[in-house]
Amino acid sequence: MVIPAGEYQVIAARDFGAAIKYFRTSAGVTQVAAAEATGVGQSYISSLEAGRFGSSLTHALRLLRFVGCEVVVRPRRARG
Repeated sequence: MVIPAGEYQVIAARDFGAAIKYFRTSAGVTQVAAAEATGVGQSYISSLEAGRFGSSLTHALRLLRFVGCEVVVRPRRARG
């Protein structure tokens, strides 16, 4: 499957972190602003963007691949 520009196929936690960073920066949002809006610290946002989610995400991604699924992160389509 070809992943269009602006979408991220998530195979590992670091891919999910890269997607978070890409979409945050594309939206013009700083880590500080994202942290304030979501009720976490800026260092937590930094950790997520570096792919540090803990073992649960790693295991979930591994299980999804095992059962033949994939995870793709893309912007929401406008409702209308």
